Order: sequence, then structure tokens, then C-alpha cells
Amino acid sequence: MKIHRAAGVQSRMRLFAFGLVLLFAGRGGAQESVVDVPLEGFDAAERALIAPHLERGPVLLARYYDERSDMPAVVLAAMVEAPPADVAAVIARPEGYPDFMPALDSVEVESRQGAQLAYRWTWQLALFTLVGRNVMTTYPGNARRGYRVDVQSHDGDLGASRFLWRVYPVSATRSMVVLAARADMRGANYVAEQLSSGGRSVQRSMTIAMSTVMLLGTKRESERAAGYVAHATADAGELTRPPIDPVRMRPLLEDGDLVFLDLDGDALTRVSALARSGAPLEATAAVMRDPEEFGRSLISGSSATVLETTDEGVLFEWGIPLPLVGVEGQMRLSETGGEVRVDGVSGSLRSGQWRFTTHDYPGSDTVVFGYARYDMAETSRLVRRIIGQDADFSHGLAAATQVMVVRSLRNRAMRRVGR
Repeated sequence: MKIHRAAGVQSRMRLFAFGLVLLFAGRGGAQESVVDVPLEGFDAAERALIAPHLERGPVLLARYYDERSDMPAVVLAAMVEAPPADVAAVIARPEGYPDFMPALDSVEVESRQGAQLAYRWTWQLALFTLVGRNVMTTYPGNARRGYRVDVQSHDGDLGASRFLWRVYPVSATRSMVVLAARADMRGANYVAEQLSSGGRSVQRSMTIAMSTVMLLGTKRESERAAGYVAHATADAGELTRPPIDPVRMRPLLEDGDLVFLDLDGDALTRVSALARSGAPLEATAAVMRDPEEFGRSLISGSSATVLETTDEGVLFEWGIPLPLVGVEGQMRLSETGGEVRVDGVSGSLRSGQWRFTTHDYPGSDTVVFGYARYDMAETSRLVRRIIGQDADFSHGLAAATQVMVVRSLRNRAMRRVGR
């Protein structure tokens, strides 16, 4: 069976697919396939830890470097207002994906054999076509212990990848969905090879963006089928500190960095990050208070220069000198009550707000706690066209950016103390 989108949606997704390759593709190179490395989601204790936060939106864990695959894995979780069996059925039917996953123009089921299903997917681009082949395995499950679906791709234009879906029952009409993912697009195709800027961070960013689209699309489709209607408020209100306890989250911070997405309907009202800095409190705080260091931490490759210092704070200019997607702007850094505040002034991300605090951890370590609100459409024209009306991709891009920020701050803090 082959499913095709409407022409208008295809046109928008051509820009989307090209933008993903342009923004996030990594440098080619020989590497052990990520498909053969097992994926881990959230265990029972971790699910209990994040469950209260899922009431506001998805939670992401960006795991640290994994020597077995040389590629970082990410884990996302979301609460879905639909029965577990129905959610699992949506996941296990890839021919329906083009209706609610913008990353796909068409899906063609090639074969079904027992619990396994092979299908080809296609992205139709203006100048070329991206294709790939996935193999899906659906494991036996029930409403008591939940459901599992494993998806693997050994080749294709976006490289090797593996996705592990778990659907856990919360009640008869409510589910917790966990998606673990790892992808390696190095050397996937000529375009990715030519446009790549290298590094595991861009690979992780691509995986986060794609996984967010998949998870939120599945959530929306499952809730639609269940007749659930989300009621969004008209005003997001002021940016306030989220109720996240860095001490309680410590078990998860041993494995990676946490990102919390607060959603109001399809709108992202706040994105928060929690990460260990790997350096003492003094060194970490010094990096956060330095506007040039913060500016360079916004996105990989960014630079910053201080323009002036006034009673309002330190005004600095930042920019990312990349072809087509280059952005630049001015921001102001200040500190109030131990909280570092960064606010957009003009240019890209001009309405953005970032807030950071630090928390001392035993063993000469520090936790960076940041929360923010910004609009990725306030960047370049190309990025605005890529995002279009696809809120899910925009949210994934915001989450990936937040991971970049905290990891860049960590790298700079650790360099200060010679680690």
C-alpha cells in the first residue's frame, strides 16, 4: 500500500527535509552501525520521576557519549490521552504516517511476515529524492504491561537509525509513550556530505528534531482517534520558573541532559534544561555571567562581542556566520537575585528570554538549571520557511538548541578548570 500527501503539504515538507539536511547533517565516515546497538528508554523509577512533568509536556533525555555506537541516543516521553492498545496500533501502522508525520511524503509497505513489516519511505525534494527502507518489529503486549515496537534502518539517504517505541498504560484511557532513538547520517548521501559541518552534536540535533515530530505526531493522531480535544489557553503569561527540583532529577542527570517542553495546545510556552556542568560552582557561574561566553554557547559555531555595559546590564552582539541560515542579533545579560537573565533586544531571537541558575552538587560538580521562551521563526527566512506551520519541528529544534546551550556551557566551564 502506498500513501501520498497532498501537493501543498509535499511542497512544504520538501523545504523541511532540505532544511534538516542543511542544518543538521554530519560529516561522513566509517562507523559501526547504530542499528545493532541496543536502545534503552526510561525504566519504572525514571518514569515515576518524570511523570508529574509530563502533565505540562514532553520530557527529553539527551544521553551522553556512547562508545558502543559513537553516536548519542535520545529518549523522549509524553502523556497521551488515548488507550494504550490504540496508541500502539497507530505506531504499528506506518502506512498512515504521512497523515500526521510531516517528515514523510509517502510510505509503501513492501512485505509483512508475522511480527515484522518492511516499508519504504520517500521525501520528494525539488532537485532530488530522499528514500529509505525500514523494518518494523511489533512485540506481543497487553494493557497491563504495555507494548513495544522496534524500527530499524540499515541504509538509505538519511543513514542508519534505530527507534524503540514503548507504550505504558497509565489508565484504561491514558498512556505514557516513550521513544528512544539513535541515528547516524554520516556519509548518507552526497548532499549531507557536502553540507555537513561535523560533530556528534549536529547528529543529536537531527535525532531530537525527528523524534519530536514522530512523538508529537503520534500523540496528536492517537488523541484525535480517541475523541480527546485539548483546550489551550489564550495567553501564555509571563515566563516563570518551572517546578523542577534539580536534586530529585539527579538520577537521570547521571545519564545525560534533561529538557522539559511545556505545551499549551500546539504552542510551546517554555523550554527548560537541566544539566551537570562537570565543574565547580564558581567556574560554572563565571561562564554563565560572561556575555561573550553565553553568546558563543547559543548554537554551535556562534560568536559574541560585548558592545556596552549599563545599569540595565551588558549589551552584546552575537551571530552565526553560516550560508543561507546565518543569523545575528543583540542581547542583554543581567543578574538578579543570583539568576542570570538574557533577553533579546534586536535581530534574530529578538523576543527570546533565557534564565539560568546554578546548584551545587557534591563532588565539585554543579547543575545548570535554565528555562527560556523564544521563537525559532525569529531567525532566517529559510528557517521560517522550513518551519512553516509545523509546530512539532519547531519544538524539536527548540529542544535541540537548549541541549546545545547547556553542553556548550559545560564544555567552557570544564576548560576553565582544565578538565
